[in-house]
Parts: sequence; C-alpha cells; structure tokens
Amino acid sequence: MPSVQRVHEAFRDKDVVVLAISVDGGGEKAVKSFIAKRGYTFTTPVDVRMDIARKFWVRGVPTTYVINRQGAIVAHGFGPVDFDSPAFVQYIQTPAAEPRG
Repeated sequence: MPSVQRVHEAFRDKDVVVLAISVDGGGEKAVKSFIAKRGYTFTTPVDVRMDIARKFWVRGVPTTYVINRQGAIVAHGFGPVDFDSPAFVQYIQTPAAEPRG
C-alpha cells in the first residue's frame, strides 16, 4: 500500500485518480481505520457486496486496472504490483497524457 500512496502523490496533480477498492468483509469502519492509521490519502471505497468486483470480473485480490479518460481498460494485472516500477509508471503516464474527451 505504500507504493499505491506514492503513485497517488506522484500523479494527483496530473488529474489521475487512484482508487483502492476494498472487498474487506469487515466493512467500511475497518477499512477506514486501517487507512487512517497508516496516513494514506488515496480514495478507498468499500465494496462489501462485491458489486464492483463482479462488474469488473475480479477473481482475486489484489487486481489492478488502469482506465483511460474514455473509460477503457488500458492495462490490468492480478497479484502484487510494483507500483514504483518503470513499467507501471509508464502505464499511468500514457492515459494521464491523453487529452480530456
């Protein structure tokens, strides 16, 4: 999660939104407590009913999607992601550089 925070900080001024959608069965209170204790500032909606997970065909966590300004998935992956890696940063920079439509 620290690398998710770093991506959020690096790209928030470039009109990029980082969402860490939680499917934690403990609910919003548990998730918000975890996020607050660690000082994370990215948006963390809670999907207890798995509505978003079903919509995106999530079969395990973590699952990562990069969605461009037009709403198209331009990259995705399952499992741990090195959000600090040059490859991931490039995935973020490409849609961030696209003009708003």
